[in-house]
Amino acid sequence: MHLVISALHFPWQSMAECLRVATGDLGLDGVELSWHDSFERPHCTREDLAVLAARAASPASGAALLSAHIWDNLAEAEPDAAHDALLRWLALCRTTDVRNLIVHGGSWRDQKDGIARVRGVLESVLPAFARAKVVLNLENHYAYDYHDCHELFSVPWEFIEVLTLDSPSLRFCFDTGHGNMTRNTSDLLAQLAPWLSYVHLADNRGVDDDHLAYGLGTVAWADTFTQLRAQGFNGTFCVEFPTYADREPFRACVTEIRRRWAARGATEN
Repeated sequence: MHLVISALHFPWQSMAECLRVATGDLGLDGVELSWHDSFERPHCTREDLAVLAARAASPASGAALLSAHIWDNLAEAEPDAAHDALLRWLALCRTTDVRNLIVHGGSWRDQKDGIARVRGVLESVLPAFARAKVVLNLENHYAYDYHDCHELFSVPWEFIEVLTLDSPSLRFCFDTGHGNMTRNTSDLLAQLAPWLSYVHLADNRGVDDDHLAYGLGTVAWADTFTQLRAQGFNGTFCVEFPTYADREPFRACVTEIRRRWAARGATEN
């Protein structure tokens, strides 16, 4: 089990500071970076990426675990453009030693057609991701009818249509806040357990994506952790709520995860 934090949810000025705060001050295993093709803050800049590339090329580089979140709308883009964009992100993963890439399916006016479009794009790039040993983690999002946004991938059948491509480089990223909004956390975790490898940690009040800190909303944390533990989850947890001021919710969240997963390890050993 690993614990990282989204680079969008704590203050930093340089990539060196970002890594130092995450692994030093916050005591975590690493960082989930934010990558956008603007290459402007709050996402990683080209200068940040150059620092990461130099770090990856150095045998004496730090041990921080890196993942990245991209914001492409895979369903809405033309298939060839989406294919090419994912391969560009893959090239960046290889130069920066990022092994997990978090993606949204995007939005589309016809739900079934949108799922088919995403499946086609992912199928076209998965051999390249598998060769590079980089994993695409497809995240659950808002309900399809949420504010008429036509967001894809909020219910199990949508994921099963795609995850059954059966590639070691395609997995499920569960977002606790989004699951709370769609009120189907237990079903998502139960039906998609074979593919689950990454969990985003954020709270809300069950209506909008508030990104509240741990315990400040209505996410059923105890039930969620119990189910994850019972299913044998041993992947990456990523904090996706602010730690700018009060760090007590952050400390409580990390402490609870470490307590539960340490207990699991003790039981298994």
